[in-house]
Amino acid sequence: MTRFRIVLLSFLVLQSYLVSSQTYWKIENEHGDEILLTIEVNKEKNTFEAYSRKDALKDLAGIFTYTLAKAAGKLKYPEIVFIEGKAQTKNDTLILNGNFNYFDKQFLFSASVSSNYFNGKYLDSRGNPHPLKGAKVADSRPIKDYPSMITAAFVMTEKTLVNPVWLKSEEWLDFKKKVNVLKIRISDDYELAATYFWLGKKLPFSPYEITKTRPHNKVNKRRNQAGVRELKANTILFDANSLPVNQREMDSLALIVTQRRYQNLIIDIRGNNRLTPLTANLLISYLSDQPFNAGVYLTRKWCDHNSGIPLARDYPKLFKTFNGSDFPEGELYSEPGWYINITPGDNAFKGKVYLLTDSKTSKVAEMITYVIKGRKIATIVGQKTAGLTVLAGNQKLNSEYDLMLPECDFYTPEGKNLNKIGIEPDISKSGDEVMKYILSVI
Repeated sequence: MTRFRIVLLSFLVLQSYLVSSQTYWKIENEHGDEILLTIEVNKEKNTFEAYSRKDALKDLAGIFTYTLAKAAGKLKYPEIVFIEGKAQTKNDTLILNGNFNYFDKQFLFSASVSSNYFNGKYLDSRGNPHPLKGAKVADSRPIKDYPSMITAAFVMTEKTLVNPVWLKSEEWLDFKKKVNVLKIRISDDYELAATYFWLGKKLPFSPYEITKTRPHNKVNKRRNQAGVRELKANTILFDANSLPVNQREMDSLALIVTQRRYQNLIIDIRGNNRLTPLTANLLISYLSDQPFNAGVYLTRKWCDHNSGIPLARDYPKLFKTFNGSDFPEGELYSEPGWYINITPGDNAFKGKVYLLTDSKTSKVAEMITYVIKGRKIATIVGQKTAGLTVLAGNQKLNSEYDLMLPECDFYTPEGKNLNKIGIEPDISKSGDEVMKYILSVI
């Protein structure tokens, strides 16, 4: 009887193996982020499942939180990535079609697997394709040495994070403790990103993440031409994404405004968090008829050696300005601080100015909003800003990864910090109502 059971068990194991197969794949997305997928194909049902590390999301959120989120319909799978659907074989190629599940989001997915190569894609909510390419690996061991990377990130954070007080907060200590527990389990870049995003929600600062080094993380030396759009014969709109990046471009734009005798200027900084301090300096100088110091960005170098906030009158002897060719983009932390020095030119705009904001207006764009509102240079129309005025930078962790963290924090000339406060508009409007209001009053 015992011998019969052993034979039967062996037969069932063999049958299970023949019905389904399991392989491991290192897949790369269009940004260079890698994910470790286990692909299981059920040959009998012509279905497949592909997933990242088992129960990773449950480990990250905790069983209680995960159970609540699943019961509420916010999460479906305990894995960070879970793909399922139909499988079929054509010649020597395995064809997969199904749904790509990432947290609470779902996308259409398709792929072909041939020999040791994976070629696939998923479609986002707009139908845009995002390629996924990869190769077979021997097992499910982590793609990188994530524990060493995270340890190095903590050392770098404690050395360069702009405000050392944050490092003593309960939120930071709790974050560090939880990440240290999880770091030995992290298997791929997706899980690394999810860990920092999920556990970092309560941190007193942001952004804070480890990312693959890629072109948009590096200093962009290309200079885009400033763009403008005429709304009416007497009204011109500046889009924040195409504002001048040097004095020559600012002068050229000012000449256009002067020649066409525009009386109304609309500056749209809704959703913007990519403006540079140099662009802000140029813009505010163009709008102001008075010289003044608009505030200062302090770095860790200042905080480590000073207990207070500098007085505006002392800015020139303590700090450099954001003007000039020696401004080290990507190395803000190299100085104790940088101040905003507004110096109007002969071509300052004389008409009415409207600044458009929303809840995603942050960083330098939020500083612009504060200065312009405080000086009554423009009417602010839209929504309350984000309350996020820190400037973040990417520092090299190793040859492949960067650590993004806050390097500078903005203080007004009165010594006020705007983080987690936000700036209220003069006229509260949202969506299409913003432009409808503007066009009704000009």
